[in-house]
Amino acid sequence: MNFADCSKLPDSTLRCPKNLWVRHNHPLMKIPLLVPRMLLVAVPVLCAATPIGHEGRRPAPVGGTGSGQPPPHAVDLWMGQGDSVGVDTAWARAAERERFATFPPKPVAAVTPAGVGDGFLTVGSVAVLEGDECTVASRGTGFGIGAGNMECISSRFIAAFGDDYDQIAVFLSFVDRLTPTALAYQQAIKNTTKGIGIDLFDFADRYGSRSGRLETVLNMKRITIYGRDAAEEMDNDLYSVWAQEAAHRWIVYFRFQREGDGKVSEDLLGRQKAHWARGVQADASFMDGWSWKENGDGTFTPVERGKRYGALDQYGMGLRTADEVPPFFLLTDIRNERDELVDKAPLSRTGRYTAKKLDLSIKDIVRVHGKREPSSDPAAQDLRMGVVLVVASGTPATQKIGEAFRIDNTRRLWTDFYNTAGDGRGKVCTELLRPCRGEAFTYADAQLSEAPSVMPKDGVVAPGEAFVVKITVTNVGTVAGRASVRAATRGWAEMTKDLVDSPVLAPGKSATLTFDGRVAGDAAVGEELYLDLSAPGRLGPSKAALGFVLGLKEVRLDNLEGSQAPTAWQVNPDGTDAATSGAWELGNPERSIEFEFTMQPQGAFSGSHAFVTGAPDGQNVKNGATTLQSPEFSLAGLSEPRLSFRVYFVSADFDNEVLIPGAGDTLRILASPDGKAWSEIDRIEGMGLGWQRRIVNLSERLPPGAMAAPSLRFRFVADNAGVVQNNVVEAVIDDVGVFSAAVAAVNPGVDATPPLDMALGGCDCRVGQGRDSRPSRWLVIGLGHGGVVLLAWRRLRRRHRRIRE
Repeated sequence: MNFADCSKLPDSTLRCPKNLWVRHNHPLMKIPLLVPRMLLVAVPVLCAATPIGHEGRRPAPVGGTGSGQPPPHAVDLWMGQGDSVGVDTAWARAAERERFATFPPKPVAAVTPAGVGDGFLTVGSVAVLEGDECTVASRGTGFGIGAGNMECISSRFIAAFGDDYDQIAVFLSFVDRLTPTALAYQQAIKNTTKGIGIDLFDFADRYGSRSGRLETVLNMKRITIYGRDAAEEMDNDLYSVWAQEAAHRWIVYFRFQREGDGKVSEDLLGRQKAHWARGVQADASFMDGWSWKENGDGTFTPVERGKRYGALDQYGMGLRTADEVPPFFLLTDIRNERDELVDKAPLSRTGRYTAKKLDLSIKDIVRVHGKREPSSDPAAQDLRMGVVLVVASGTPATQKIGEAFRIDNTRRLWTDFYNTAGDGRGKVCTELLRPCRGEAFTYADAQLSEAPSVMPKDGVVAPGEAFVVKITVTNVGTVAGRASVRAATRGWAEMTKDLVDSPVLAPGKSATLTFDGRVAGDAAVGEELYLDLSAPGRLGPSKAALGFVLGLKEVRLDNLEGSQAPTAWQVNPDGTDAATSGAWELGNPERSIEFEFTMQPQGAFSGSHAFVTGAPDGQNVKNGATTLQSPEFSLAGLSEPRLSFRVYFVSADFDNEVLIPGAGDTLRILASPDGKAWSEIDRIEGMGLGWQRRIVNLSERLPPGAMAAPSLRFRFVADNAGVVQNNVVEAVIDDVGVFSAAVAAVNPGVDATPPLDMALGGCDCRVGQGRDSRPSRWLVIGLGHGGVVLLAWRRLRRRHRRIRE
């Protein structure tokens, strides 16, 4: 009997052979058919499903007391704003005259929290992000950003720096062609405040804020629009524009209704129904508001505009209670001395205007919208704002260091500006990695060493070994506090002691904290172990990311402090250098500043001596190259040798109101076994951010013949290529040495269970080769599941065989 015949019988379960029925009906027998069916169903579901938390929550109406979720509100380049925004708008007038492009809301994939600052270049407290198809939109031959791009930018920022920000201010390194008529604008994200004229809504999760703290993202466009003075003068229009866009989170959306009058009026509202009408006595508000002077003869003079947050502004922002708002008035039918209506015509600050005056109070606003709930707003009183510079797609972030540096200077002035704009009632903090007030901590002097359990010790933390990290924590805040610091490794290790409390530290005081961990057995020698640190505080966490190089043992280090340095090192060894100034010399560098950027640091990296291209201020490399040659460094007995050195390098030019990397200028590092044949092993270009450590794997950069030599010499060639006139090239070299790959200790520690991937196959240390544990991990999981199914299959077959027998 075959199975087809059996299945036709009236009682196939009873009358068919038992082994045949089991083979067809047992659940395990259906696995080969179920798997492809499950995949056919699951794959489309996985592709189409919206991540939890991205369902697109709609605004919750407030019973008609608001106007719904406000659209983006902008400061225009013209349309009546020319008298308040003193910038050159010629380029914008030539652009197409379109209003804000509309972008339908769309969910974005959940962003996994990254390491501190991961994916960003940090310049001061400005986070620089290289653009891609998610963060930047292409528009013709240019670029722009819309609401969807804002979602990506803020999500990545929060993943790297934490969900601890009320607002994010986005600057661009390009002209925004999606909104060419807007000088800046704010994108509303969340409102949970009643009584300010807009409905309740919450799209914070779309922008990466799982806690819901983020309320607004600002598009501040390009800093160059405001001219060079933006980073130097608080009177620059940038700051009033910035203040307006930040405050659009709360204002201006007020209607009013006078007592006994059944009509609700919108006459307080001007441009876009989100700014003060010109006739409002608005204390010269940043929100297009004027301060009107009554002349006593029935005329009025507009004396100020756009100077501060007025009393009405402060009420809307939660900086002032309703009882603290004085009476105000509204002027309508404003006419000049020729009795001409000046509805849209510019106002003169010395003119005398006639108008109809309507006396009002805050009660007339509350009558429409209800009381502000809550009456105060922590986000305005202590505003935490992140500052981001987004670089155009295809442009490395390092090319915009000068622009980011200028924005960082601007950020500092903005802090002072906001703190005084609201009569001192509100403060803003734009520090990227710590709060500005209260308990705030910095981390320094980090030291990585072998744990006491590691035997024998060679002074180097190698793969598979337990380690100890000591970190100096300093309270840079304004009050005494205890730092509860948590350490988390990124990739190559795991912590065994990751939370340490400091003693109570007064402002300016420090303490040393100790953490324990173990490096993975398959970590790569020469790679960096990153340690993320965070100490929570009432006003925000204090964070940092530290890097340690694994498994390298110092063989010889020349710190350039010895008496032999001047004779052992040679400048212009071949006599062919063309530089007319800035030749290498041994000395103590003096700070050199161009356009507020530090071109040459103050002092050596260590000690008091370094090789610098012109130690005195202003002596930089001109018209060619200058060469520095090292003494011989022995390679005898070294395993996978590395060259290590500390370097400070800047190549800069001034263009379009900001510093840009100099074109063609380089610091090239060469190596030779005989002083005749030289190979380039490293190259540095552009504008550096302070001192950096360079580690070069010589076996990867030199031919086998050179590596077989007993020793090597190195050259550092600083070259001003002369492509651009009046550019600056500065270089400093210190602490040059040769390192060898260390061998893992015989006894990596006392722990019985190896951490991470060590349990899957021992050390497997591959010098200079990183690991990607994710593919191997999934392979192991897949093989494990496959093995379980196979064993079950074989066991079932044996059982069937016994049944037949």
